[in-house]
Amino acid sequence: MGVSAGDLRGAADIRRLPLVTKRDYVDDHLAFVLQPQFPGREPLYDTAPIRKTELLKYLWRAWGAPRMAAMERVSDSLRERMAAAARREWFPMHFHASGGTTGNPSPALYTLYDIFDATPRLAAMANWCGIKLDDKCLNLFPAAPHLAFFQVVFSQMLLGGSVFHTCGGSVMPTERQVQIAERVGFDYLVAIPSYLTYWLETAIQMRVRGEIQKIDSIKYAVVAAEPMVPAYRERIKSQFAALGCRDVKVIEGYGMTELKGAFYECAEGGGIHLSPENFYWEVLDPDTHEPVPEGSEGVLTFSHIGYRGTVFIRYYTGDLIKGMVWDKCPHCGRTGPRLLTPMCRAVKDFTKIKGSRVNLLDLQTAIRSTPGVETFHVIITKDKPDDPFSRDWVRVLAAPMPGACEQDIIDKMRKNVKLACEISPSEIMLTTAGEIERRLFARTGLKADWIVDEREVHV
Repeated sequence: MGVSAGDLRGAADIRRLPLVTKRDYVDDHLAFVLQPQFPGREPLYDTAPIRKTELLKYLWRAWGAPRMAAMERVSDSLRERMAAAARREWFPMHFHASGGTTGNPSPALYTLYDIFDATPRLAAMANWCGIKLDDKCLNLFPAAPHLAFFQVVFSQMLLGGSVFHTCGGSVMPTERQVQIAERVGFDYLVAIPSYLTYWLETAIQMRVRGEIQKIDSIKYAVVAAEPMVPAYRERIKSQFAALGCRDVKVIEGYGMTELKGAFYECAEGGGIHLSPENFYWEVLDPDTHEPVPEGSEGVLTFSHIGYRGTVFIRYYTGDLIKGMVWDKCPHCGRTGPRLLTPMCRAVKDFTKIKGSRVNLLDLQTAIRSTPGVETFHVIITKDKPDDPFSRDWVRVLAAPMPGACEQDIIDKMRKNVKLACEISPSEIMLTTAGEIERRLFARTGLKADWIVDEREVHV
């Protein structure tokens, strides 16, 4: 496009560059891995050669750094040790992928430089809510090649801290996790909200049956990977209270594979602190892709600063946020960008149902906030499943809390959904929490599918 790095002197210059989308990335993910030209090596892409100052840096490292027995031989020449120093900065040595909930899984590649230079600064931001180094953490994220699990692992290894990794319910039964939680007395836990609600309900039932006494040591619940709305947060806090934890702070996080990191609130509902050091942030109008005024709704877009491996310039996340402000946080006093929540997918989280444009997050909130509802699952289908052009049909499966009046649940849910979304559920069926949990995690085993759209044709 005729734009050189020296031309980028301000926000207007950066907007000359095209937006990058997930489709671009999935089509050729290696094109987004930094690959400078090295002397004597044929470049794969039209990239700049490594600078002479960089070569001097590798020379200094080769001279001054002690040899690593597992990576370098005593007989290696100075040139070979320089090459090894360069590889440690530029050669990818780890990758994990997205959960695949927005399409094809896409990998993010890390070099040692990414892990030891950029990642620690992001990891430290997770403790701004009040978590201390000597606090004990229970990691409920499943062990899988995705950011949620590795963000916790990287943070522990780089910054220290006491963490027990359960590796998820498929590796360690939830009941066993609850028993360990009671015995160890963890100070905080990290989890996907939908699994956390299941975990807490399991613990409550175990307490009712006399299998555990109480779990009253947890002060923080750090949740990520799903939107957090006030009704959802209050539901989780009420479950903690039933276990004996009455002052738990539910801290929301935000991250994605492409970001190569995650960010968190410093206080409940205080906005998610973003890093201005390692990222250039933009909020764009979803229709025009032009910047919106500060604090206005738009799609979050970012550029990496100082990363190696997979790197993006102007990555259009597709996440529609309430806004972003750059000010002094009223809770922690730090000045910087904060992301205002809740957020949703600009495309995926909106759909047409019965002719009305429905925000799926509003639909979830309307159902979740219905008194007496423990958990739920929504299926959007057709009145006649074999006829894609028949009427839209919204089926809600809900599990009632013990002692709740089933008819009251149905009546209030219809009213809530009508007020929030201007549509009414076609069918409300009450079933067990176990059956709903099975449906929620049937597709990925990682994130709950609160709403499943089975329609082949819809606008």
